[in-house]
Amino acid sequence: MKNPVYVAFDSQHTVHEHYYRRVSISELNSVDTSSISFWLIDETNSNAIRDIVAAIRRHPSASVYLKGIVLLTADGFEQNESIRKIVDTCIEHDLFTTIVAEKISSDFTALNQWIDDTPAPTAFSDINISFKILRFIVSRNIELTPEMTTSVHCGYDYPAVSCMLQQDDIAILDMLTFLSEQRLLSPRFVTKTHLCNHCNSAFLNFKEVCSHCQSEEIKSEELIHHFKCAFTGQISEFDRDGKLICPKCDTALHHIGVDYDKPSILFNCQQCEFSFQEPSVVSTCFSCLRSSPPENQISETINAYTATSIGQNAAIYGLDSLYSNILRSNLNLFTQPAFKDFFDVEVARTERYKVTTSSLVIVQFTDLETLHIRLGRRAEEVFSELSKIFKSILRNSDVISARNESIFYMLLTETDTAGADLVVQRLTTQLTELFQNNLDYAPAITTVVHAIDKTIELDSLLENFLANDVH
Repeated sequence: MKNPVYVAFDSQHTVHEHYYRRVSISELNSVDTSSISFWLIDETNSNAIRDIVAAIRRHPSASVYLKGIVLLTADGFEQNESIRKIVDTCIEHDLFTTIVAEKISSDFTALNQWIDDTPAPTAFSDINISFKILRFIVSRNIELTPEMTTSVHCGYDYPAVSCMLQQDDIAILDMLTFLSEQRLLSPRFVTKTHLCNHCNSAFLNFKEVCSHCQSEEIKSEELIHHFKCAFTGQISEFDRDGKLICPKCDTALHHIGVDYDKPSILFNCQQCEFSFQEPSVVSTCFSCLRSSPPENQISETINAYTATSIGQNAAIYGLDSLYSNILRSNLNLFTQPAFKDFFDVEVARTERYKVTTSSLVIVQFTDLETLHIRLGRRAEEVFSELSKIFKSILRNSDVISARNESIFYMLLTETDTAGADLVVQRLTTQLTELFQNNLDYAPAITTVVHAIDKTIELDSLLENFLANDVH
């Protein structure tokens, strides 16, 4: 049986430390995950537990973020159901023994086998959050179900996977919709909700207002129709010392349905004194305080999701992205092995002649999922424009390759770091303008510039760059 790792922050307990290894979140990159059966969390603080789970699930390596997470619970923890839903298994601390650990490890055998059998080109291969969500669902063969909650902005959460995101917001709904549209997930209708059309908040206050001046200060009164004289008026007009007396014919009204009926209700505005039968309805967002007619708010369908057969295959072998294909064909990207050959030649050349300097530039779109979601059907058009920006700035002598659609690395020949910084500045400025003009959105772009010399090991540099971006 594989040894489970014991992850603890200010733990108040001790559990067979001769059997488990204690590590910290900062050590995740250096842990040999091949020997791990599951992550074990012994912590009582809810925020600390969430931080640990988030660090694991946001890690780019499948052998880290896909591993099962077991939480040891203390007395009284049963009230905190939201914490239970972000881990795979909970067990009371006093009941956790070596025998129980072996049973849990056995339960995770199928999951660990799936992780071991999944091709992984590098330790840092899964940086696309949508892809990680797909792999999470497939690896556990589960239906991902929503939870109604006031703890997230959009009112519905998928706690098992939402911790992969930096924020609990509409992004999780958009990512699942994106995977469904790609036929990687199959949706099952659960419910519908309305969201603010400005900030996507689910917390809306629906109010009846005056149809003339929009004031909220309105009062309603029943209308009374007197059968005998056919007079119709508000109930206050009939009220005389608690009795109903017709103001037109002075007849007392005793029995509804015999003497009179109540055909409708009339609303009176206390501000403009306008009377009307149908008030207008507005919805005001508790978050941004903006008001809008209910029909103008966003109607969002909330689904549960299972992986399709296409999604199951994609989770194992990866996605051949539309955007990667566009960039590859338009930019004449070199393969990673070819780029490394160019890099090695340039290192040797500059070391031999020591006359000029060349630079290595790494560019990463750190919020690619947000870009995917915002682009929608305009993806092909916008990524084609992105290719043109790269081509307009780079020279024919420069070499460009891509780790995936979000990470590019470029060899700028005969260019020192100061010149490379100017290239990066021009590139980020034009890329930002592209997305701002098309989507009113500034993408998060991370860049690194290195002078090329014999001390640089390309693969290690890239892995360190990715590792430092892990939250």
